[in-house]
Amino acid sequence: MRKTRTTRIESIAPLQGGMVAGLWEDELCIISADNRSWGDSNTVVELWCRSKNGHSALVLVNGMRPYIEISPKEGGREGSQTDLQDVLNLSSVTEILPPVIKWTSRGEKPHWRVMVRDTTVVARLRDQLRAEWTVTSADIQFHKRLMYDLDLGPHISVKGKVMFCGDRAPKGATSPYKDDRDAEEAILSVGGRGLYPVDMIIEVEMDDLSSCEPFQAPMVTLSIDLETSISTNRILCAAVVVDRDGSRGEHTFHGDEIEDILKPICRLVREQDPDVITGYNIDNFDLPRILERTEHLVGKGERPELFGWGRVPLNENSRRTIPNRGQNRTWSIAGRVPMDAWWQARQTLRPERESLRFVTALIWPDNEEMKKLDVDASRMDEEWAKRPMEVIRYCLRDTYLPLDILSHLQSVQEKEALASVAKTSFSTAATETTSQWIDSLVIRLADRENVAVPTTRQIRRGEQIAGGYVHEVEPGLRSWIAVLDFKSMYPSIMIANNICSTTLVEDGKSLDDDMVSPSTGTRYRSVGVRRGLVPRLLSDLMKQRDDYKNSSKQARSNGDEQSAFLNDKLQFAVKILMNSFYGVFASSFYRFTHKDIGASITEWARYNIKSIIADLGDDGYDVVYSDTDSIFVKTMDVEDSPISKPMENDPDLKNWERARNDTISFGRRLASKYSKEGAELEFETAMSAFFSHGAKKRYVGRVVWPREEMLIRGYEVRRTDSFKLLTSTMTMLFEKILEGKEEFAVDRTRKTIEDVRMGRVDVADLVISRSC
Repeated sequence: MRKTRTTRIESIAPLQGGMVAGLWEDELCIISADNRSWGDSNTVVELWCRSKNGHSALVLVNGMRPYIEISPKEGGREGSQTDLQDVLNLSSVTEILPPVIKWTSRGEKPHWRVMVRDTTVVARLRDQLRAEWTVTSADIQFHKRLMYDLDLGPHISVKGKVMFCGDRAPKGATSPYKDDRDAEEAILSVGGRGLYPVDMIIEVEMDDLSSCEPFQAPMVTLSIDLETSISTNRILCAAVVVDRDGSRGEHTFHGDEIEDILKPICRLVREQDPDVITGYNIDNFDLPRILERTEHLVGKGERPELFGWGRVPLNENSRRTIPNRGQNRTWSIAGRVPMDAWWQARQTLRPERESLRFVTALIWPDNEEMKKLDVDASRMDEEWAKRPMEVIRYCLRDTYLPLDILSHLQSVQEKEALASVAKTSFSTAATETTSQWIDSLVIRLADRENVAVPTTRQIRRGEQIAGGYVHEVEPGLRSWIAVLDFKSMYPSIMIANNICSTTLVEDGKSLDDDMVSPSTGTRYRSVGVRRGLVPRLLSDLMKQRDDYKNSSKQARSNGDEQSAFLNDKLQFAVKILMNSFYGVFASSFYRFTHKDIGASITEWARYNIKSIIADLGDDGYDVVYSDTDSIFVKTMDVEDSPISKPMENDPDLKNWERARNDTISFGRRLASKYSKEGAELEFETAMSAFFSHGAKKRYVGRVVWPREEMLIRGYEVRRTDSFKLLTSTMTMLFEKILEGKEEFAVDRTRKTIEDVRMGRVDVADLVISRSC
């Protein structure tokens, strides 16, 4: 049985696309993409999109052919006419384009673009040619190749022929076909698979696509929750909530697993056509359970009716129809993006426990209704037998909460902003690795600059790279500390020293103006000789972030909160992307890297921080501690000021405020004085007290600027698998130490230990939670 109800939360006025000269023009956000071969030698790209107007669209893109590139190989083919003719004679090759001279790590070489019959034979051809040629640009997914070659991001303008219009298609969009059968035949004739479950289908040539200004797409999100039998694994009931432009429709299901639960949910997914599918721990519970029950209940041919959530025709009969799990935790749902609310909360909040109840209380501590838990999930079979309607309401409540969590964390908006700055699809930004984000930018620039694009490295991790410098810290309590941070430390080092695989000197030929790493002597060509791809990208991203920050500030001053919000998300996305560069380029697998690059970056980082610490010491300043990209310096001439903030009527309050202001001024002066190229310092934090027991990367501080809080780093209270009593006891301990009440802290800690020994504490406070 199924029950449905809709409530309106917020209304968003739609914008309108339109017909121009018989073609539909629209602005779309690419949610996901794929490609397929069709006909004798054709490949079509499928772009699943959400329009700025709110409708969904499947764009079929024709006109682009797959290719790889080859160049002469030492001990192999040299590139003679005979050599090229041998390649052209291969059945999978349709054409070889004239050579282009490209830069490689072994010097400049001619590169021939080999046009391939279709994408199904690219991998085999690549492996076949590798024996005698250097093969490049040969492992890039075809739909990503389309975005790279046309320099597209997720937000695009399209102009094409309307092939199909559903009930939610925009006003003015009409299909030229008299019925769905004719439309399906027309779609098949241009490479599509039939009637996709979307609002409209558009066919375009690749030249009909272009970039447009970023916008916040009105994505549709579907949340699902199951309640299942502990004894049999059977699905007892399910709930689905669909959020469309702020309008939430709720649906509940119970009864026969096939006819009343799985089939109706599958139909609902295809009818509502969500871009994002969420739930709480759906990666590890709901999706695996639906797949397991589907496989248990029906044969292979009937499974699409139960779990055919893919945004493809139901009769496609391919691996794309039913969701499947990759090698890591992520699921793949063709045309849609699974976004587990638990995983988003874990990444952002790092909660101590995995339960929905705990995370809800963490986000909304004062909302008792959200924390209410009136069903014992550990006894679900008994609960279902005694009060099924309560279980259904409980299930429905747990379906709304993931939507609220994603909204609170702004997960969808942040992933769309990341897609915009990385120029990827929304799916790539939300579910793929950082190397794919960086590939999107680096490969485009490499193509423009005629730099050969090597394939991803298939090698094992080498020796571990030495990390950042950590200054020894003496145990004890220190008062009034200014904390200086290096601004974008690793990106700044890569820019200042022109660090890139395209500038690394490997042939031993040194030039007088080479950039030379301070310890190992690794050499990089100077900007005057060759500017590296990565330093150029990072410089552009830094400027881009400043522009977004300024635009956000300007929009807010003009009262345009929507524009301010969008630009703020974009600048934060640039920050995330920039901070990802070091991790990718220090890896052993990335296509544009070398084992010396990561080591050079940390080498310069250690050199910069140690030299600045030495300069501070020479000038008489007391460096209390430093860690990778931060330096802690004791403020001068405030030793007699209180470290705990006095009450309002206490005469010492003025002394405390003066010490705080002196520390702020002191920190700003130091940041300005000791900054240098590639090592720009920013005054980050003022602390009235700093404590460590003498171990590296373990300290606590009483922050008094730019906010007032206790900062804890490295101690167990920060661990997500710590138990409640340890967290509360250590927090109390640090609070008292920072107040200068060491004896009180020791006495209270001893009492807590005695209470544990005598069994005078709640057992629940001793439970250690671990997340999957």
